[in-house]
Amino acid sequence: MERHCPPVYERKECLVPPPDGYKPPIRWPKSRDECWYRNVPYDWINKQKSNQNWLRKQGEKFLFPGGGTMFPNGVSAYVDLMQDLIPEMKDGTVRTAIDTGCGVASWGGDLLDRGILTVSLAPRDNHQAQVQFALERGIPAILGIISTQRLPFPSNSFDMAHCSRCLIPWTEFGNSFL
Repeated sequence: MERHCPPVYERKECLVPPPDGYKPPIRWPKSRDECWYRNVPYDWINKQKSNQNWLRKQGEKFLFPGGGTMFPNGVSAYVDLMQDLIPEMKDGTVRTAIDTGCGVASWGGDLLDRGILTVSLAPRDNHQAQVQFALERGIPAILGIISTQRLPFPSNSFDMAHCSRCLIPWTEFGNSFL
C-alpha cells in the first residue's frame, strides 16, 4: 500500500490512502531497531517467532533485537564473524548484497550500518509480512517466488549473496579458514 499520501487538500492525487491509525515511519537509523505496531499489525509472526528473538511487541511498537534462527548471539556478532572470514566486507570491495530467506531483515539492517546495501528477499508469497517489516524499517526488500520466477536483477548485481535459511553455521567456523 502507498504510505506517503499528500495532505488532505491534495488527497485526490493519492490512489490508496494510508490505513486508519497509520503513523509516519520511524526514521533511520532508529528504524533498524523498531517500528510502529499499527503500521505492520502482524501479531501472528510475533507469536510464531518469539522463541527465535526476531522481534517482540512492546507497547505501540515492534522491537527488533537482532536475533534470529542463525543469530544465537545477535546479528552483529554473526556479521563480525562473517567479516573475519570475508575481509572484503570491511574494505569496500563488497558494496551490495542479496539476502534470501531474510526473516525480518536484521542481517540487511546490520550491513546497511556497515555501508553495504542489501536487498532482503523473502522467497515465498506467504512471507509478505516479513517484507512489510523490512520496508517499514527502511531496509530494501522484495518478495520473490524464486522457485518459479527469475529474479528481476541482471547478472553481477550483487557482490555477495547470503542465505539465512540455508543453515550455514558461520559462528562455528570462527577463524579456522583464515
